[in-house]
Amino acid sequence: MLEGKSMTTLPIVETQSGDVSAYIPTNVISITNGKIFLSADLFNAGIKPAINVGISVSRVGSAAQIKAMKQVAGKSKLELAQFTELEAFA
Repeated sequence: MLEGKSMTTLPIVETQSGDVSAYIPTNVISITNGKIFLSADLFNAGIKPAINVGISVSRVGSAAQIKAMKQVAGKSKLELAQFTELEAFA
């Protein structure tokens, strides 16, 4: 920070064969407040925006949400995760 100002960054990282565990994708979080992973499979399935919510993260998370939103989001995330897991085995 310079004189009470901040800098906003929006790094864009392309993974090799979708490997999100490589050095750069895993270390992007250290310079940002989160990361959003886009999925070609979701895009090709017609899901837009094609955000893979299972591996996208936010440092802020629920700290920035009101109580009602936390309750809805928590339940929705669980239901989406369960649906996605069941869909993978269908």
